[in-house]
Amino acid sequence: MRQVLKDQEVGLDPHFHYRGKSQTRIETFSDAAFALAITLLVLSSTVPESLSDLIGSMRNVVPFGICVTLISVIWYQHYVFFLRYGLQSVQTVVINSLLLFLVLVYVYPLKFLTRFLFEVCYAMISGDWDKFWSSYGHDLSADNMALLMIIYGMGASLIFLTLAWLYRFALKKKEDLGLDEYEIYQTRSSMRMNLLQASIPLLSTILAAFFGATKLGLTISGFCYYLYPVILPLYGRISEKRRKKLLSEIQKGD
Repeated sequence: MRQVLKDQEVGLDPHFHYRGKSQTRIETFSDAAFALAITLLVLSSTVPESLSDLIGSMRNVVPFGICVTLISVIWYQHYVFFLRYGLQSVQTVVINSLLLFLVLVYVYPLKFLTRFLFEVCYAMISGDWDKFWSSYGHDLSADNMALLMIIYGMGASLIFLTLAWLYRFALKKKEDLGLDEYEIYQTRSSMRMNLLQASIPLLSTILAAFFGATKLGLTISGFCYYLYPVILPLYGRISEKRRKKLLSEIQKGD
């Protein structure tokens, strides 16, 4: 799939010189790891043995779709990075291996949290809380919810920090890669975007660790994630405006 996207030049910036259009063993191995992560999501579900079980399992479709979407977002960032720079050094292998490890570890906390939140929303809409309490009532304590927020927040934060680390490494190799002014800006912009994406779950983790056992702590640590639709589009607009300005200045200079 990755090579097909490369061959069709999907999502390519015409002003960026892509150095990784040939498939590498790092990318092939990484694709297998991402595929394994999605497979684990499927295997962690029980096989329905009756019609009622089948109907009940259909409620897992939405959480499963959310999980696959989030893993696909991480995969796409991975695809863009290696397409841009084509790095195959030992340092790249180490950082990439750390990223894959975090993604595979992150699968189960991600699925549990998305399913839990879906069941909460379903119970609120339908008014049927019996199934929710029967499934989660024995674990539903303030301390356990705080622990869940910490586990999820640490996983998400570390993944985006590792992606930012990859871009930081590419910046260090800018002379070896021959990055021009525009490419350096795009690399820095991608690194900052990942740092922003890491900062929100990190903030949630800190709040959950210090205040999570209280109602206020659980509320604010959860609502931290509502910063995503505010901060990321705002940074995206600012970054795009600067990108266009820089591109205009470069074209005038030429």
